[in-house]
Amino acid sequence: MKLKHYLSIFLIAAAVASCSKGETGPQGPAGANGVTNIYTQQYTVTGANWNDPNSTNTWIATFQESDITDNNNDAVDVYWSNSSSGWLALPVTSLIYSGDELSYGFNNNSITFSYYTGPLYSNPPSFYTAYSTIYFKVTVIPPSIQVKYPNVNFKNAAEVAANVPEVQAALAK
Repeated sequence: MKLKHYLSIFLIAAAVASCSKGETGPQGPAGANGVTNIYTQQYTVTGANWNDPNSTNTWIATFQESDITDNNNDAVDVYWSNSSSGWLALPVTSLIYSGDELSYGFNNNSITFSYYTGPLYSNPPSFYTAYSTIYFKVTVIPPSIQVKYPNVNFKNAAEVAANVPEVQAALAK
């Protein structure tokens, strides 16, 4: 009886040891927006959208946005373009004038794009002329994507765009 018991354990162990991984199947379909798990939203900002409510040489354009939250571990990166392609990371300085800055901020219900002209320029006419329309693309990257790339600084949009294929795909759309 003991011999049958040991023999059956041996046969089970031999069967398990002989198993090997099969062929890898095809990749599943992309997510609903073509980029798995990454939320993207594009905004078009024209001269009419900019205002300087506090007369501080900081021109802002604010949009309601409920899909960006700052109470979880999502990474939010924003890119800009003057042709809705060829996206460049924000923030950017010395865009038109030395010391100017194009950047963004967000909270749970809105995103604000801002252009600081600097103290020498109280209005942005050159900004309007050079960039009469600016496109912004917001990417919200969940922790499930971030853990796949532990060496990427997700607070640096340029580094994210260069090293995260999911974001590269989002910017290509």
